[in-house]
Amino acid sequence: MTVGAMVANIAAYLVALPASRALGAVDYGVFGVVMAAMVIAAAPSMAVQAVIAREVVRGRPGLTTLGLRAAALVAMFSLVAGVVLVPLTRIPMSAAAAGLVMAPLITVTAAAQGFLQGRGQFHRLGWLLGLVGLLRSGPIIVALGLGAAATGALWAGALGTLAAAGVAWSLLRISPSDTAKGSVPPDAHQGNTFSSGAGVGSVLAASQVQLALLVAVSLDLLLARVVLSATDAGVYALGAVATKAAFWLPQAIGTVVYPRLAAPERDSRSLRMALGVVAGIGAVTVVGTWVLSPLVPRIVGEEYRPLTGILWLFAATGAVLSLLALLLLAVIAVRRTTIGLAVWACTALEAVAILGWADSVTSLVAIAATAATVMTALCLVAVISAERSSRRA
Repeated sequence: MTVGAMVANIAAYLVALPASRALGAVDYGVFGVVMAAMVIAAAPSMAVQAVIAREVVRGRPGLTTLGLRAAALVAMFSLVAGVVLVPLTRIPMSAAAAGLVMAPLITVTAAAQGFLQGRGQFHRLGWLLGLVGLLRSGPIIVALGLGAAATGALWAGALGTLAAAGVAWSLLRISPSDTAKGSVPPDAHQGNTFSSGAGVGSVLAASQVQLALLVAVSLDLLLARVVLSATDAGVYALGAVATKAAFWLPQAIGTVVYPRLAAPERDSRSLRMALGVVAGIGAVTVVGTWVLSPLVPRIVGEEYRPLTGILWLFAATGAVLSLLALLLLAVIAVRRTTIGLAVWACTALEAVAILGWADSVTSLVAIAATAATVMTALCLVAVISAERSSRRA
């Protein structure tokens, strides 16, 4: 499964190379902002996958309509997001529409992934993750190669995302419905994958946590076009690729460990071990980024040379946020989603700091890195306190 997740991540970030060269810094800034907005709009997709996986582990029947209801909510949220995004970030309406139409499709795909994750079918899930990543990213790369502008490339990605959703549910239909041995009590009812009935409340509670996380991951990039020049915002957008790469690279660890965190008889050692692995991956990513950063001008062009000395800081921000993502998964697993409010508070303060003090690429990434560190530390303290309270009870 880890290989599949890595293929998906590599495919997603390979898009940055042709996009940055073909579009130039200014247009790449538009492309980057739209992709960041799409990720935020699709935040419930992560919650849908997590909630379905959790409830499959616990034997709850009738979860399929959960994905469809969530996709409808995401579609409505995307419309509102587009109305706000276009005037705030000065991007074309057609480009915003292309990006935001992907969000409900991603949510539908995530529902299928949640069933496979909850059943412990990680081999199938790995294949699906890799294939979905290729279907989403491949059309964008092809469109850019054919000379498409940012809007055309984004619409190509939307078509690929639609195909990925179809493939995900086709694979789920032909998958056996057995769950991982030992993950569900013997008398638990596994339920019919395609039956009706779902708890939207659980998804909404988990969604606010995942939305807080994805806003924290993307806020600096979204506001870059507000506080920086168009050229600097494009440079920042390419630097943010390192942030996203470091953030998403270890996500397979959380996917694997989540069913253990959600099981009725949890073992806190699973979380500690997962945190150690994610931290190790993050450290390697930061060092690797620092070593390779002098090659940036040669690979993507001289206009991105300002990144050579600070690209490691983008990667460090993503690495810290990957720890936050794992901690918030643990929060969702035990339904202590109110901890997400601390992330929202930190994100609000980060926005104030960016709007008040960020006037360069360096100052903006420094604020983002500081905010990521603070909110991760607060969440770690909250999770440790919750574990201690649970043991005393």
